[in-house]
Amino acid sequence: MEKDIQDRRPIRARETRWAASAARFLRRKGCTPNGISLFSILFAAVAALCFLLVWHSDNPLTQRILLVIAAAGIQGRLICNLLDGMVAVEGGLRSPAGAVYNELPDRISDTLLLLGMGYGLLHFPSGVVLGWACALFAIATAYIRLLGGTCGLTQRFSGPMAKQHRMALLTVGALVAAVVPQWGQHIGLTVLIIILAGTVITCIDRTRKIIRDLHAGERS
Repeated sequence: MEKDIQDRRPIRARETRWAASAARFLRRKGCTPNGISLFSILFAAVAALCFLLVWHSDNPLTQRILLVIAAAGIQGRLICNLLDGMVAVEGGLRSPAGAVYNELPDRISDTLLLLGMGYGLLHFPSGVVLGWACALFAIATAYIRLLGGTCGLTQRFSGPMAKQHRMALLTVGALVAAVVPQWGQHIGLTVLIIILAGTVITCIDRTRKIIRDLHAGERS
């Protein structure tokens, strides 16, 4: 159990007063960590739908509204990811299946968001391929992290394009596009290219560090 706690993603917001208050509120209302984890998919799905539909409209106001909703959905997903762990650990509501509910909704949410962005880039057919490639490598970063854990190592949540970095970039991209919607699809394409390059580097870096640490363990 101690190792499971050590393998939590380091999140600074976990120490804030608002997060602690929100976690206590959810616990009093009978919300379960697993339910909160599943609810994060809903936020991601709303954001993904906005990305998918935004460029079907020629109205700048509609585009701005959809992009702001997408950014809010991404942040809602991240808040759920923060609070589910706090309710589980600090609230004493951990369950044997908690690891499944912690990981699987994240993979679904990442895939929805990246594919929503990719398929939404109507002026760039390559956006679909980029979206799928980003989703694949996003899953790979998590797989390699968990692989380190199965090898007996502490899981690495390092970047340069870990989940929090991907979501921050998507959020910033959506908000910038909301300011200059005429450049929105170019911004979206750039965001996907950066995410793809960053996740590839993250996969390589995490793998190298796992192999290094395993060799170091053999010598010690």
